[in-house]
Amino acid sequence: MKSPEIRKELSELTLHKRGIRLNLQLPTIESEDEIQIRGADAVLQRLQALATVCTYPQHATDSSSAALSKQEQALLDGNLDDASALQLQQSSRHALCFLMWAAGLENKPGMPDQHSGQPDLQKITTVHEARALHLRSKTDLLDWADLLYRFHWAVRHAHLQNRPVPGRLDAIAVEAWHRAANWMICYEDEADWDLVSTETAG
Repeated sequence: MKSPEIRKELSELTLHKRGIRLNLQLPTIESEDEIQIRGADAVLQRLQALATVCTYPQHATDSSSAALSKQEQALLDGNLDDASALQLQQSSRHALCFLMWAAGLENKPGMPDQHSGQPDLQKITTVHEARALHLRSKTDLLDWADLLYRFHWAVRHAHLQNRPVPGRLDAIAVEAWHRAANWMICYEDEADWDLVSTETAG
């Protein structure tokens, strides 16, 4: 079992290699003993909800599902302005890239950078039962949750300093992946996708 301290050091090494400013004061995140992983049924429903958002309006249907968040339902109901709709769809595509890896539908997660954001939605449509998913381990998910926490701080710090996004990262992708990772590890026991925290306070 990897300690939170070792995980933090490895994340900081990744940031250093990408030329991203480190904030050594950022704390460790939870240990494996302190988290629960989201269940396969919930993960499959979330994948399907995000895929629905990504394909709107090309495959628009009279969709209403408990798996959809309030923001997602608002999109399908036509109640979001164009800018908000575009941002939600971009974020959903990025989140899917991470969640498909977390669910075992992709072998590698890639990185939340300019190459992220093109999930293979057909892989989701072929999954009909949650037991077909192969969820990643607590270790794998926490490794990413820690790294994304530090990526996100760096992105926000750059924004506050009116500087470019560092390390070839994509700001929307980083936030989307951070939300997805925190949702997977049930961060703060928040199940509502719209309300999952992506805070980066030290």
